[in-house]
Amino acid sequence: MSIQNDRLPELEEPCRACGGTGNSSPAQPGQMRASFNCENCKGHKVAPTEAGHQLIEFISRRFHISDYEVQRDMLG
Repeated sequence: MSIQNDRLPELEEPCRACGGTGNSSPAQPGQMRASFNCENCKGHKVAPTEAGHQLIEFISRRFHISDYEVQRDMLG
């Protein structure tokens, strides 16, 4: 789903925490899962690269968006 543009670096990559599956790791025996979605990528299967994080930080500074709103709206 990424747009190829010669002027922009890759902004997202497969999530390293879940291996790009979007699923949380199985619970330990006898424990319930807190969520079925990966905590890092929120089930999107991709996570921002360093350039992606820089873009998110720029947008949040420029438009005065709180970190909570960025996490909720942009990352799921």
